[in-house]
Amino acid sequence: MRFVIFCLCLSVLMSACKQKDQAAGIDSIEKINKDDVRLIDRTEFSKHARSIPEIAFYHKQLIKALARTNNVLLLPPDEIIDSSHYAAQMIAVADPEFLRDTRHHITKEPLRTEIMTVRKALPSDLVPSLRSCDDCYRVEMYNYFYNKTTVATVDLKQKKLVHTELFTGAQADINKRLTDIATQIAIHSPEVALALGLKPGEDLATMSNVKTSLRGTKCERSKHLCVAPTFVKENRALWTIVDLTDFTLVGIRWTELGQDQHQVVTERSLQNDFIMTNYCQKENPFSRDGWEGLHRLTGSDGLEIIDVSFKGKKIINSAKIVDWHVSYSFKEGFGYSDATGCPMFSSAAVIAFDVPFIEDIRSDSTVIGFALVQDFRSPVWPAPCNYRYQNRYEFYKDGSFRIVGINLGRGCGVDGWYRPVFRMDLGPDDELKFKFEQYTSSGWARWNSESYNLQKPSTKYSPEGYLYRFIDRTGHGYYVEPSYGQFQDGGRGDFAYSYISVDHEDQDEGAMDMITIGACCNTDYRQGPNQFIEPSESIKNQKLIYWYVPQMKNDNTKGAEYAWCQTEVIDGKAQVKVFPGTVGPKFVPF
Repeated sequence: MRFVIFCLCLSVLMSACKQKDQAAGIDSIEKINKDDVRLIDRTEFSKHARSIPEIAFYHKQLIKALARTNNVLLLPPDEIIDSSHYAAQMIAVADPEFLRDTRHHITKEPLRTEIMTVRKALPSDLVPSLRSCDDCYRVEMYNYFYNKTTVATVDLKQKKLVHTELFTGAQADINKRLTDIATQIAIHSPEVALALGLKPGEDLATMSNVKTSLRGTKCERSKHLCVAPTFVKENRALWTIVDLTDFTLVGIRWTELGQDQHQVVTERSLQNDFIMTNYCQKENPFSRDGWEGLHRLTGSDGLEIIDVSFKGKKIINSAKIVDWHVSYSFKEGFGYSDATGCPMFSSAAVIAFDVPFIEDIRSDSTVIGFALVQDFRSPVWPAPCNYRYQNRYEFYKDGSFRIVGINLGRGCGVDGWYRPVFRMDLGPDDELKFKFEQYTSSGWARWNSESYNLQKPSTKYSPEGYLYRFIDRTGHGYYVEPSYGQFQDGGRGDFAYSYISVDHEDQDEGAMDMITIGACCNTDYRQGPNQFIEPSESIKNQKLIYWYVPQMKNDNTKGAEYAWCQTEVIDGKAQVKVFPGTVGPKFVPF
């Protein structure tokens, strides 16, 4: 198990964290049983979502609204009961107090806001001073960007707004237009059709079920507006979690109708259950371009790859990132030792946000390999004092590979230093005894004992750009190429500490899920792996473990952002723009 280490008390900073995020989920289409959870490939779904007529029409109306001075999306005519309701809406949207948050507070850009409800005010809706008002109406407006609801009380006799109340972090009940859209998103999903045995687009949802299932389904990681249209089939119900901020289906799950009616099915529970069952509790194979291996999510060591071979030859026993050390230069000794891992039953502070995925690696238009990627996020990233990291394993058709750590911000400050701790166990079995060499101004020099070295701006590389190499008894092996800015991924150089330690199988030195090693904020070689080389012992004829601790500093300078993220306004809603900080060595066969 791993614990988040607070090098100084952070309670004041953490109390300032606010919740805002985007969500994602990936899964294949297949028949689901009653206890199964399925997450949806939201990227693929979004490609055809706007072809649904209801969504296409809504989007046109939204763009028109954002272009107006009064940028609020009004209730459609078919939801306006009579002229009194229409008058109440128009009085509200003409009032500056009601419109206060409809534009960005700094940039003044229009934000996506929408009228959800216009109705005659009930006695319980009125403040004491308005209890005698018999011609008051309640108008509710939801702000997708700030995740706020504004409620206005309009007195039609006086023809003015008489009371306004703002509810931060609260979501209004959705209007009929959005209810219909949520249902259309669900029934046009092939996952739902397959689960229910329907033709895509066939509607068996009950509108009242869509409405009553609203509460408790707020997609808590993203703070998007989410609802849960429910389909009843025999003695079971299929919950569909729909994100109305991004117009995507997030996930689906069966529940028994005899279960506790207070059970809440949310996006987070769907994601956590699915990831735990399918990626934390079992290993999953990957195979492509001559590469084969297994990957698994760990409790606190991120995504680990094991038993990896290339064209039938074993290359990697294990590789993983066991820690992310984070320190802040504005005060020495301030920071965290972060863990990444499974979303449940682990001590990871930055948890698996979705499932691992594979993407092409290209050189211009040519595919030269593939990458296995896992995303980890703090629950309310990108709020302050929240973090997002990625494990990325790159495999190339020529037999080379790269192990990468990516920092996507935001953190607790603009001057943070990040030091991920990589652990790499190379070779097919215990019989492989590598020799380890370092390139110097005099050529290749062999290490004879456990030690470390720091990559510096003045470091000398081989003519090909290599710094280290592993050589087996046959004279074959791998060059190690640390990043010094040459990988065209925005990286600014690793400036990494490299450690070579003897693999003691009778001791737990990282083969299993590790506890946090090293202090969060040391600026010297004491990054954790030093404990395995002190006192130093001979590495001759020994199985070796390679530890690698690169260093990166975040930067929020406009135009030069790095290891950072920021929220921008696009089509009136929040979009997070990321500026990755990328580190990690490449291994090139010889």
